[in-house]
Amino acid sequence: MESKDKKHKEEYENSKKDFSIKALFNVIKYSLEGYIHFYKYERSSILHLIVAAGIILGSLTLNLNAVEWLFIIFILLVMLAIELLNTAIEAVCDLVSPEYNKLVKVAKDSASAATFSISLALIVAGCIIYVPKIMAFLGL
Repeated sequence: MESKDKKHKEEYENSKKDFSIKALFNVIKYSLEGYIHFYKYERSSILHLIVAAGIILGSLTLNLNAVEWLFIIFILLVMLAIELLNTAIEAVCDLVSPEYNKLVKVAKDSASAATFSISLALIVAGCIIYVPKIMAFLGL
């Protein structure tokens, strides 16, 4: 009889070769489950939604060109991706070490710092793109 590890390894190897429509739908399904978990259970998700909505609404009123739109959308999606990775790192850390651990703290703090860093990048990009447009709009 095969061991469980060997069976799981074979299933994993076969799944890497599976390019079926079902496999594609599973990828989409699991990704959507990740989004659902994030928006259902993570405190920061609402803040990210509000910020993204505000940025998009503000962008609509300021006549951004295509390059500016691409940059804003790209940085918003990078910010979301980093926040999702932060959530994943926190979940794995909590699984591996439910009690306080100095290395877990380093991992969690570093992931949080990555999110903070992209937030700073968004602020800088926003200033570069929006300040001149707002000044022109106000006639300054």
